[in-house]
Amino acid sequence: MSIGSQYTLDEEFEIVKANYREFAIHYTTYRENIFFRQSWERRLSIFGKDTPCYWIKHKKQRIGGVCIEPNSMSSFFLEPPLSDIYRVLLKLKRLLLQCSDRSKQIYVYGILPYQTEHFLRLGFLPSEIRRVMIRPTELFESEDWGEEFFVTAPTLEQLDKIAELFFESYSGTDSIGYPADNSIHQQKLDLEYYFSHNKAEILKAASSIVFDKSTGEMIAVCLVSLWEDLPLISGIAVLPQYRGKRIATKLLKKALTVLNEKYEIIRLFVTVGNPAESLYYNFGFYPGLEQTTFHLPCRN
Repeated sequence: MSIGSQYTLDEEFEIVKANYREFAIHYTTYRENIFFRQSWERRLSIFGKDTPCYWIKHKKQRIGGVCIEPNSMSSFFLEPPLSDIYRVLLKLKRLLLQCSDRSKQIYVYGILPYQTEHFLRLGFLPSEIRRVMIRPTELFESEDWGEEFFVTAPTLEQLDKIAELFFESYSGTDSIGYPADNSIHQQKLDLEYYFSHNKAEILKAASSIVFDKSTGEMIAVCLVSLWEDLPLISGIAVLPQYRGKRIATKLLKKALTVLNEKYEIIRLFVTVGNPAESLYYNFGFYPGLEQTTFHLPCRN
């Protein structure tokens, strides 16, 4: 079912197709900057002409907005003085159920902490909770890797081995934190994208692979990418048997030191509950607001 340019939710509420630029202005005004985007224009630019932006109206007056299409909803916000989130979401949920393919899951993205209880009351199930963390870059003294390890820059030729390392690091009890299907195939796809889109020399210099000298085994990796013109820790992983040796901390220090030549800050994404979150916090990363992805299970 296509929603079209206007949809009546009930006798008082409706959604009406919005101009994406106007929608972006209102969204950016009434939503927290949870990604630490560096400018107003950067925050506006996340919406385009193909984004399914709608105004939420009550008795013909705009009260908020939402991006909604079959099996997906995001960018939900309300404008003062209306604050009855549950009442509005109840009507949006009915629309989602009507327009979606119920043989597939329905996802709702980017839900902020003050909104989550309303989704839970409506039967949505949390899939994942993530946040962005941010920290200034900084010059650290060069780390001594001792006689046990040696460090090199990652290369495309090592893609298969890096994929195996990420897969093992996120498997089993350590699976929390990877924002996708943790399979060798998916890890390779992600790494192919990484190497094809991050070729700047400073990113290569800030990224590292750690090997065990005695075995030659690849035991840790830190990949730095560029996201929205600023550096991002794209991925960092240490094999379980090598944790507790400050390897991740040393990798972060190297990355921040190299990047300090050109960039003032660095960001990363972390899944809430991942043990690495405390590492980042203790290393000076400031946590942004949590955002939750919810879903409604498919109907068999």
